[in-house]
Amino acid sequence: MKEKSEKSAFSLRLKQLLAKYSWPVNSPTWLAREFNLRYSGQSISVQTASNWLSGNAIPNQDKLQILATWLDTSSQWLRFGEEQPNDYKADQRLIYNQSIQLSDLADKFEKLSNKQKFLIYHLINEMLINNQ
Repeated sequence: MKEKSEKSAFSLRLKQLLAKYSWPVNSPTWLAREFNLRYSGQSISVQTASNWLSGNAIPNQDKLQILATWLDTSSQWLRFGEEQPNDYKADQRLIYNQSIQLSDLADKFEKLSNKQKFLIYHLINEMLINNQ
């Protein structure tokens, strides 16, 4: 019974953070898509996101870290409702930045349509030109 209440409490905290940014709190499709954009591991399914939102599951630690960084909170608070010291943000951003790998980016780029690849290619060129 305690495990179910922990999952429900996690779900409430997750929804609270989504609402804070005026993001959909009951859309597992949106949550899965946005999470997968930030996660370099195997993509989560809509069903997984639905389980998080409905209080049926809690993500494992690596996914929890990505969620916490993305939602600008501590993984301790997101998972347990406990606050961490103020330096958690720097630690979380370091973990998040280390999880972004170029090989993952190349894999995701290959899955895009030709039109999407064209747009991304020209977006990168524009960013490089504006950075000089």
